[in-house]
Amino acid sequence: MADQSTTANLELEGRELYWGRPFNKTEIFFRQLVAVVKLAVRSLLFLTAVAGVGVLAYHIFLALKNQLPLNDPLFWQGRYFDYFLWSVVLDMYLFYNLGLDAKRSYNVIRKSFKPQAAGKAKLKKVDMSDSFSLEALRVLDKAYLKAWRSNKAFNLLFIFSRLLSAKIAAVIFGRLGLSVKDIKIYNKKFLENLPRGGTVLDQKVHQVLSRAYDLAYRESRPKVEVTDLLQAVSELQPEIQEILYEFKITPETINNVVKWANIQKKLSSRYKHLRAKAYFKPKGTMDRAMTAMATPMLDSFSEDYTQLARAGYLPLCVARDQELSEIFNIIEGGKNSVVLVGLPGVGKSNIVEGIANMMVTEDVPKILRDKRFVSLSIPHLVAGASRPNQLEERLMIIFKEISRAGNIVLHIDDVHNLVGVTSVGSENVDLSEILAKFLIQKGVITIATTNPADYRHYLEGHPLNEVLQQVIIAEPEDNQAIQMIESKAGFLEGKNQIFFSYDALAKAVKLSRRYIPDHYLPDKAFKILEEVAVQVRQSKGKNHAVTGEDVAGVISAHTHIPLTEVTQAESEKLLNLEARIHQRMVDQAEAVNFVASALRRARAELRDTKRPIANFLFLGPTGVGKTELAKTVAQVYFGAEEKMVRLDMSEYQLKDSVNRLLGSQTTGQGGAVRGEGGVLTEAIRKQPFTLLLLDELEKAHPDILNIFLQVMDDGRLTDAIGRTVDFSNCIIIATANAGTQFIQDRVKAGESLEEIKNKLLLSELRQYFKPEFLNRFDGIVVFKPLAEEHIFQIAGLMLGKVKQRLADKGIYLEVTPEAQAELATAGFDPMFGARPLRRVIQERVDSALADYLLQGKLGRRDKVILEAGGRLSIEKADKF
Repeated sequence: MADQSTTANLELEGRELYWGRPFNKTEIFFRQLVAVVKLAVRSLLFLTAVAGVGVLAYHIFLALKNQLPLNDPLFWQGRYFDYFLWSVVLDMYLFYNLGLDAKRSYNVIRKSFKPQAAGKAKLKKVDMSDSFSLEALRVLDKAYLKAWRSNKAFNLLFIFSRLLSAKIAAVIFGRLGLSVKDIKIYNKKFLENLPRGGTVLDQKVHQVLSRAYDLAYRESRPKVEVTDLLQAVSELQPEIQEILYEFKITPETINNVVKWANIQKKLSSRYKHLRAKAYFKPKGTMDRAMTAMATPMLDSFSEDYTQLARAGYLPLCVARDQELSEIFNIIEGGKNSVVLVGLPGVGKSNIVEGIANMMVTEDVPKILRDKRFVSLSIPHLVAGASRPNQLEERLMIIFKEISRAGNIVLHIDDVHNLVGVTSVGSENVDLSEILAKFLIQKGVITIATTNPADYRHYLEGHPLNEVLQQVIIAEPEDNQAIQMIESKAGFLEGKNQIFFSYDALAKAVKLSRRYIPDHYLPDKAFKILEEVAVQVRQSKGKNHAVTGEDVAGVISAHTHIPLTEVTQAESEKLLNLEARIHQRMVDQAEAVNFVASALRRARAELRDTKRPIANFLFLGPTGVGKTELAKTVAQVYFGAEEKMVRLDMSEYQLKDSVNRLLGSQTTGQGGAVRGEGGVLTEAIRKQPFTLLLLDELEKAHPDILNIFLQVMDDGRLTDAIGRTVDFSNCIIIATANAGTQFIQDRVKAGESLEEIKNKLLLSELRQYFKPEFLNRFDGIVVFKPLAEEHIFQIAGLMLGKVKQRLADKGIYLEVTPEAQAELATAGFDPMFGARPLRRVIQERVDSALADYLLQGKLGRRDKVILEAGGRLSIEKADKF
């Protein structure tokens, strides 16, 4: 059969995408054969490499046995050493071969966030099949072969059939409570009803491939995966939609797992269900069979969660069904013990409390029924144990009581705290090792908790890790987090006698996730709501509703980021940004207009919130206002010039400078890892809503530029300690003097700034910056040299600052136009712009005023007049 590859049907980012991988049995068999041969050859090469290492070791052994020194030429000769050298050559070929395969694979086109030019004559062609993952390609090949063997048209039903056999399909449908086998039965019926008549390619296959690629592109994934194919075939094939509808799977089912409006009703019914079933739970330590034993030592150092749950003191656990199911499956599977690993605030304790509630109502697997859930307190256990071996004695007595009782499920919070704990004079008998041995021998069901850092540091490689099955408790998604705080909102409403709107809960989750990166959901959202509830009660009184604006206001106060709706006063300020900026800036209208437009888009949230607010590159000669415009933006948009992080990139010319920016790690005693934040990451982490000024960027090392390429593209950066720093609330302004002479020459020749910028991008800037780096900037702004009339205006602005400093002392300064013109003439330099003017004013005005002040010639309420020639005349104030 002839090649069946699609024609181009997708255009993205100025590229024409087509499917160039043939669909026919010969090509597929050939690809499979090539894959088998490659695997065999590479396996042989790998074995040769391993043998080469072994031969080298044997050669060294023989040499040492014969007492040959390393500097002896005979040491590096012999057939064994020659064999090793040949194995090295073959290893190099293996790596080269692997590198060729890597080059043949291309990632999905990335979003450029730039408007596409209309009416392009010719688009670059790209084979989209190169961006599909190996697993996705195998699914397509196997689907085609199945259609070929059936002698039927290759359509989406065959692709869907193969997708159902993929591992990820079992996970996806398993989360929906479905068996893949049942879906396969329905799909098989549709396949059987297809007519025979040759394996022709259904045109919808073209659409699915394009749609799958588009999904990966929209999500900015590097490869088109099996999940993209599954979503695409589900959208485009009516028969597949019928199969899914048969199992009540609709877009609404997937996207709306929980109906938020009914959350309170559900919580109420669950609470009643809990209280009703708790009535039948034994009230004390005894089980129903009256076989349990008393546990006095355990009771002294623990808390009985089943008693607390029976009394209704433990909160309900919602939106953690998947994690609970995993825990129960592990326990039922015979592992018995689990450790919940999650970041602080993600809800590990709430899951434990939920298990206690479920044990009270017996809504748990049989192995957990009719048992007490007891939480052992490590701080209480350790407290007061001063004599030798006392800790071990306590723990052994507790374990004996647990074994004798036979109805205990043990909970240990922060189990890593047991590692390394010993009694005085106990010859380093570690309590964690005693616990591990006890759990292995007695098989007591244990649910422990810890955090990822302590799990890696203390539990990995420890005997406890062999006993405790890890269960990852991830930070919940927005919908999950909203459900979790909805389950607790009633407590805050009753306590403060206020009411939460849904918008308040949703904004608490979404805004805290985005703007409070050092803490985790749902805990951080709940704490925000606690603060908002108190604030609303105090400001508005009881029985008022908490709105999303109230939540935004509190988070804005914490982060100093404007999150509330744009007010009328702020709207007027934004619409008149150019005028406000020109109060401090002279000329450079193009640059000011460009920056002001970007700031308005950002405040109106018409930007990609995952990237910085704006990325600008300012080009031009020194002294023309590049840095001054950055300072002005900091004052106008962020509220003060101090809301700016300034880095002189001439200090980062070496490769080692990366550590200064990102920080470094050191390993202390006991293997403890200590980290220190970098200059850049710490500054942004502490002040995320700021302007980042990168002065003289062209002087930075290329590795430094790569860091900022990632920042401008992704809006985030990971420091040396592993913390993710968010740059999405920064304005990044880089200044460069590159191409200064070119700019001055072109301006003199009468060229427009747009023409100059285009020529700079094509020639002058290439020697400093890579094209992909320049493409990350939202705007590249060229500053033109200042004329003499501009210097006169700048002199007025600088003298205005002098007037303000004197006004703070109660002294008034007046400058005649002649004096201002004289200063402007003296401070004008076509090469250095306005920089000499500052020195002139310092020497001729500031110095003279300082002398007058020190000599006592100037006092409060006096008026000093600066005249031509630098003369200062003083009008003394009338005395009282």
